[in-house]
Order: sequence, then C-alpha cells, then structure tokens
Amino acid sequence: MGNCGSSAEDKAEARKSKQIALEMQEANQKEQEKIKLLLLGAGESGKSTIFKQMRVLYGAPLTDEEKRQVTPVVYSNTITSMKMLTEACTDMGYEGEVKPENKAAFEMVSKADDNGEIDIPLGNALKELWEDPGILMAWKRRAEFQIVESVKAYFRELDRIMQPDYVATQQDMLLARVRTSGIVTEKYVIDGSPFEMYDVGGQRNERKKWIHCFDDVTAVIFVAALSEYDQVLFEDASTNRMDEAIGLFEEICNNRYFESSSMILFLNKRDLFEEKILVVDIKTVESYKDFDAEFGSKEYYEAGCKFFLDKFLAVNTNDERVIYHHITCATDSQNVQVVFNACKDIILRGNLKDSGFMD
Repeated sequence: MGNCGSSAEDKAEARKSKQIALEMQEANQKEQEKIKLLLLGAGESGKSTIFKQMRVLYGAPLTDEEKRQVTPVVYSNTITSMKMLTEACTDMGYEGEVKPENKAAFEMVSKADDNGEIDIPLGNALKELWEDPGILMAWKRRAEFQIVESVKAYFRELDRIMQPDYVATQQDMLLARVRTSGIVTEKYVIDGSPFEMYDVGGQRNERKKWIHCFDDVTAVIFVAALSEYDQVLFEDASTNRMDEAIGLFEEICNNRYFESSSMILFLNKRDLFEEKILVVDIKTVESYKDFDAEFGSKEYYEAGCKFFLDKFLAVNTNDERVIYHHITCATDSQNVQVVFNACKDIILRGNLKDSGFMD
C-alpha cells in the first residue's frame, strides 16, 4: 500500500514538473517572439518625441488627465525659453534693440515664475517679445546658448495657450520637453506582434544606465538631430552636438552587445534643418568645412542630408552590417508612421531570424 501511495505521489510530482517545464517553455517562447526596440541617441536629438509618437500611433490615446498633466509642462517650456531669450538679449547687447513699447513685457517675462501659468497678460507679453527685433536677434544666435528650438511652435500658439480653459493637445504633448532620466518602457501590439520599446536618457551622465537594456535587443533605433550641426552640448559647451552624435553612433554601432541587432539610423529634425541651412552655412562650422555644396543652391538640402549621413555610415567598422537609415521629423505623426512602417518589416524579419523561424 505504501509503495502505491509513493507511486501516485511521484506521478503527481512528475505531472507538476512537466507542467512547470511547459509553462517555462511557453514563457520563453513569448519572450523570444517579443520585439525589443531600444531608442538611443545624444541628448536633445528627439528620441523621446519618437517614443511619444509610438504611443500616439499604436498605444492608447491621451486621457483627459494626461492632457492636464502636460499643460503645466507647456507653460514651463514656453516661459523658461522666453526668459532664456531675454537673458541672451541682454548678454549679447541687444537689449537696446527691444522696442520701447515692449520694455514692460520684457520686464514682466524676466520676472515670471518658471512654473507659473500663462494668463492673458503674460501671454500677450510673450507674444510681443516673440515679434520683437531684439529678441529675434538673440534667437538667430540660439546656437550659442541652450534652448529647445521646437519651442517656437508654442510661441506661435500663444493665443490658444493663454486662454483660461487651455488644456494641452496631443501635438502639444509631442513638443513638450522633459529631460529623460533612467529608462522608460512602453508595450504595444502592432500587426499582431508584441513590441517593447525603451527610451533612455541621452545626456552623458545617463548613458551608463543603458547597459540594462542591451540584452536580446531586436533593433536599435539611433536618433541624431540634423539641425544641431552648429550647436554645442547641454553638458559640455566645448563639444559640437553633431560631433558627439557621430562619436556615440560609432560606439553603439560597433558595440558587441548589438552584433545581432538590426541598426536603424534616424536623422531627425529635418524641418529645423531645412530652416537653419537658409541662414547657417554648414561649411562655416569647423568640423564640417569639407562640405562643398554651394550655400543657397537648390541641391543644398539634399547634399547636406547626404553629407551627414555619410559621416555616420563611415564610422561603421563591420562591412557585413547593414545600417537602415531615414530622414525624419519626430513631431510629424504621418512622417513617423511612414518611416516606422518601412522599418517594421526589417525589424520583424530580424526577429524571425533570431527566433529560428527564418534563415
């Protein structure tokens, strides 16, 4: 009788072990099928905007509560950016160019609370300054100080933002700037496939945290800002942002952790690049004086895109690695969707190959 009981217990234990093994196998299979995308790039490249676009395109829509949470960020971005311009205006000697009728607005904005709301009086003051010649002269030299260029969209929307019932829109959310710290993860199901995307801090002091994302990454999307060829780093005023981005791409592209990962390069902020090349010749920047297109020529934009693309591709030391590349505008949902659709097939093929379903 004792042996019979022992045999029954053994069978039950065996069934339990088999069930656990099966569950572990299924969990492992699901993990293998999961597509992991790692967003990398230097600070201010537009990575986090790409990340937010994925939420817009494939995730749940913004809730009313989330829109309310973004609203004070829009206020703060707008106020602090104009305060930077008033400071730059003074430091650069342009305060005398400020129209006499705008002096009161200049004073009001200079003393405004960084985290305050934009009411009608402050909104009108901000509007007056955005059209003031002294402020615009400082704006033209924005490469010499730290300001997020996309904030001009808020300046242009002040009639709407200053209203008492203002609540941030989806587009406002895409433009809102909050520096990423640590690792942020979002999960989506796209065309029946599970995607997991990671956004990480781009500033130098954040990069040591990236190592936690490196395991089994399906694809790396590296984001660099085309428009920043004449700007310096937030954390190091002696380093050109484009130089830093190319150096970082070299480090990432040739990193052993990514040997089996698809590598996708987004040259971002094409809209700002198109505007900037009208006034800042690429070859006037010391690092890029080998650029040979004629300033103002009709082929200047295409030549500029190719010039910087070639700079990035040249640092890849693996002849067998294919680097997929796209020119992007992260704040344009339609553009991001077209680009991501093109990338999706590459990513899915890479994942099938890594999972053993495809040679």
